[in-house]
Amino acid sequence: MRILAAILLFYCVVPFHAQSPSTSQAPKKPEPSIIVLNPEANSELIRLGGQLMMAGKAYEYDRQLADEIGPRLTGSEKYVKATDWAVAEFTRLGLSSVHREAWEIPATWEPETLATARMIVPHEQRLHLESEGWSPSTPVGGLRGAVYYLASCNPDAVKNAAAEIRNSIVLVDSDSLFGEDPLLFGRLFDALREIGEEGARGLIFGLGATNNAPNLVGNSDFNGSLANVPTGNLGREDTLLLKRLLKQGPVEVEFSFKNRIREHVKVNNVVAEIPGRENNGEYVLVAGHLDSWDPGTGAQDNGTGAATVMAVAEAIKASGHAPRRTMRFILFGGEEEGLIGSIRYARDHAAEIAKCDGVFVTDTGAESPKGWYTFGRSDENQALDSIKPLLDSLGAGERSNSGDIAFDTDHAPFLVQGVPSFVLWTPMEKYMQLHHKPSDTFEKVVQRDLNLGAAVVGVTAYAFADAPLALKHYSASEVEEQLKSIKALAQYKDLQDHKFF
Repeated sequence: MRILAAILLFYCVVPFHAQSPSTSQAPKKPEPSIIVLNPEANSELIRLGGQLMMAGKAYEYDRQLADEIGPRLTGSEKYVKATDWAVAEFTRLGLSSVHREAWEIPATWEPETLATARMIVPHEQRLHLESEGWSPSTPVGGLRGAVYYLASCNPDAVKNAAAEIRNSIVLVDSDSLFGEDPLLFGRLFDALREIGEEGARGLIFGLGATNNAPNLVGNSDFNGSLANVPTGNLGREDTLLLKRLLKQGPVEVEFSFKNRIREHVKVNNVVAEIPGRENNGEYVLVAGHLDSWDPGTGAQDNGTGAATVMAVAEAIKASGHAPRRTMRFILFGGEEEGLIGSIRYARDHAAEIAKCDGVFVTDTGAESPKGWYTFGRSDENQALDSIKPLLDSLGAGERSNSGDIAFDTDHAPFLVQGVPSFVLWTPMEKYMQLHHKPSDTFEKVVQRDLNLGAAVVGVTAYAFADAPLALKHYSASEVEEQLKSIKALAQYKDLQDHKFF
């Protein structure tokens, strides 16, 4: 999951599978719950939850991803190794239709040298800086210039400060990016692109949590293309120092790094299935992203999510009890660069999206789960009520209608097409301290908490896959009403305006 509750931009989502806004109806009163638990179904869910809690493989899967494979930048050699590992494991477990599905990313990015940085004026001092994701390399010998702090990062402010930006190294931080009037995603990236177009020598994000752990976020319009200016991310204390010194007079810095860039690279999602016993083409999708950033090993973001997908598949297959609908398990790539893998998957499978009866995504780390994000759909909440006693026993019977993560992870390309979509809800405090940082490593993962999350995902997804009826797909206008109810409609319109949908 992404930057500051995620600057995630879509650029090629397929049209809604729905009637046009001019003919659609307002959301209807939800029907009675689709999930009906008889004693046999209830016992099966209890057995599945117990298996995932007591003998589930999520912890071991995460260890293998984080410790044995390591950081998994999209398209990198280690990402390819991770996809090979996933294909081999799904095959060993006996799942059906195990395969890779390729898509193309405009460029891949990997640091080739460690970044170096220092302040030169008003005095010399080492700075703690990392190359930003999808940044071009600095010129040979590094990049040097006067620092200009952009107090408000929006396109109008950039144009007004064009003279100061030209030939400067522009500094932006959380105050200028997300101040009193935070920008929508598209407008924010308009501003960042404009900084390069106005002739800045370089760009520095002052977004590190501390000097020890700069926070990599990416500066590529979140479509997998390169930024148009060399960009670094500076530690928190160094950022505050530069801002204080700028109030007293000129500040100059220099930084240097070399990145390995490859253009037009094929990247794979990994897909596997447990066929449903009714063989009617309907399916539910259990997913997480396999890629990570590279300062740490991606144990939380999103090793825990990928491990959950694998563990749920393993437990359901081992149970020998197929649900009514097929359960499709997907590990997406390119999530950190803008949900590229899931967007491409939704586009490529547009013809069958009407048969998708639910999407269950894990990408919030491995603290003890609270329940599910349901994004304003009362019918989803009603369906969850049917299994609430089981979820309560796992401490996860709550739901959140928060729109803050409506476009943050791989459920979003399905959500905007009206598909019932769920994201595992966990506390995020620990996660936000670790994700995209060197400290995102395996020893931070608590086995009990990860197993609880896997049990919640497994029990919920299986219950929906085995339900006699399915939730409806929302029409285009109903999706807009849904997003309006959770205060996410403006962001959705912004993404549409910028042709990310």
